Amino acid sequence: MAKRIQVLLSDEEYEYLKEIKETQNKPFSVVIRQALEQTYDIKKSESIEKIASKKKNLRDYQFCGMWKDRTDMADSVQWVRNQREKWNERLERNRVKI
Repeated sequence: MAKRIQVLLSDEEYEYLKEIKETQNKPFSVVIRQALEQTYDIKKSESIEKIASKKKNLRDYQFCGMWKDRTDMADSVQWVRNQREKWNERLERNRVKI
């Protein structure tokens, strides 16, 4: 049986869902249900206990630690600073003078 709920969304959340709704030509309710099913790996017949037991730790995802062996990123803070410096230099170099 379906339950009706009321949800408050930020403007950004609403616009994002609206774009998906229009792109896929589906009602908001379907878009939100599909997002919940995908995010929490919900099967329609599963109980909340089963869903909670499937919850993954961040370290269980494949992307976690994928750059740990990179020698150029030994000091990640310095690496980010260097990248930002390069971006700023590129912006300055490409800035249009009026």
